[in-house]
Amino acid sequence: MENPEQTHDFVATTCMHLGRPCPAAERMLRALAGALDRARAVTRDDFEISGDSQLDGCEKACPARFAASHDRIRVFCDVSASTETETLDRFADAMLSPDMADLPARSAAEVPRAFGEARPLSLTRAETIVPM
Repeated sequence: MENPEQTHDFVATTCMHLGRPCPAAERMLRALAGALDRARAVTRDDFEISGDSQLDGCEKACPARFAASHDRIRVFCDVSASTETETLDRFADAMLSPDMADLPARSAAEVPRAFGEARPLSLTRAETIVPM
């Protein structure tokens, strides 16, 4: 089994509660990356898992939502149970875009207090290659 640092590229935002990336969310992101890497040989390309969890190991112990596939893994921290995953994904897509031009205006209840993302290195490398 490879170290998730060798198979995935990670990004994490600053937690609004802690003032730094959430260590519990980062551990969860790395655990999911390792699990998906190990599962690649026995799952189809469209395999996906999602769910809700509690981020133990952080003083806030926030509820978290995760969505993981072979293409992308995201962990959203301290989100309302009523917030749609699609809303969270639009927010993350806007935050990770180079210009943040499409940042959707949302209520505070729909904005995660932090989030992290992992993408397989093979995908992140392929995205940076410009065809000649």
